[in-house]
Amino acid sequence: MSKRTELIDVEVRRRVLWVGAEAYPLQNIARAQTIELPPARAAALRRYLTAVLFYAILGAAAAIAINAAPRLNSGQGSNAVHSAAVGLLALVVALFIISTISLVMRWTRRTYYALFVETAGTPHRVLVSTDEKLLRKLVRDIMDAINNPDMNFHYRVENYADLRGAQGVLIGGSSTQHNTFNGR
Repeated sequence: MSKRTELIDVEVRRRVLWVGAEAYPLQNIARAQTIELPPARAAALRRYLTAVLFYAILGAAAAIAINAAPRLNSGQGSNAVHSAAVGLLALVVALFIISTISLVMRWTRRTYYALFVETAGTPHRVLVSTDEKLLRKLVRDIMDAINNPDMNFHYRVENYADLRGAQGVLIGGSSTQHNTFNGR
């Protein structure tokens, strides 16, 4: 699954942090930080193992039905049970293949990093990137710019716009932090 990206300008000029068209006056910024958003690999594995267990039960039921079908008294009933069981077995195999492909896709997702800027209100996820070093440098530069009124900088960052509104991260005073990305 490809994520929609955009090149976004991140800059400080005249004591304002600009992230694309969004403006954050430096004097209002209380904190800036980078959060890692790893894929939910453990959850994907749990879902996969649960599905495989369900498919194994369905497959066992289909195999029992295939073996029992010839012992039925009615020839027409025997054929119907056998055909239904073979169809169910084919469905189980197809579902297993689809689940395995889905697991591989979820397991190989890359880790993303989000830049958060916290003002007097709630934290704002301003951009998401795969470049952890650049986002960490941005945090340092933003904090340096708060203390240095003459500082200006400009970066172009590849922003994963589809992930910017992803849920799952709480930041602030006494709240907990859950950094697992659960994008679909």
